[in-house]
Amino acid sequence: MNILTETIDFKKIRQFLAEGCKVSLLIRHSERPPIVPGDTTFGHALALTPRGEAMAREAGQLLSGHADVRFLSSPMMRCQLTAKMFAEGIGCSEATVVEEPILGLKNFYYDDIEKLPAEMMRRGYINYMLDYLHTGSALYSHDVAVATPKMVAWLKAKTTQQLTVLVSHDIFIAALLAGVKAKSYTAEDWIGYLQGAALVMTPQQEWLLMPCVPSLESLQAMPFHQ
Repeated sequence: MNILTETIDFKKIRQFLAEGCKVSLLIRHSERPPIVPGDTTFGHALALTPRGEAMAREAGQLLSGHADVRFLSSPMMRCQLTAKMFAEGIGCSEATVVEEPILGLKNFYYDDIEKLPAEMMRRGYINYMLDYLHTGSALYSHDVAVATPKMVAWLKAKTTQQLTVLVSHDIFIAALLAGVKAKSYTAEDWIGYLQGAALVMTPQQEWLLMPCVPSLESLQAMPFHQ
């Protein structure tokens, strides 16, 4: 698999699709209200802000016209709604959003989800995440080097349609891109809403993985905690 460090936008995704590639687009959910401090569910029931809904539709419109597409999502409400708004924008308003626990808390990176929230609150969410990415390990999480190949293999197995849109959360996407050394992160340069990774299978059966952003006119970089 070829790892590309250059960040592409959705125009390049359209180009890949036009060339006959299959693309799995793994993106962070759209804008949500703040998570209440101490919420051990990580805001499971949080919806999107009105701006977040508009942003997700606008992102989908950048890839409109593709019928061979499916939508997978974390069980969390904000991810489910992002996938639905994205589907509306792409022109697939009747599409079914498939709930995938691997895109949520039952992912390859977290280990003990019962103890993890308290540890994150003790150390601070951003401190925990950045230490995890920079050192490759953290309490109650699997080592990045062990979990990342499993995540890559899972994404490859899901790359069956011409376009697969997978909506997840910042930490898992950051761990994937950091794990394959496609990108590094700081508190000031974190994954914004609707940003993520693109896994591409070319017609020659070559795999490419790279960071991607929608480049929305209405979208500005958002701090990780918003």
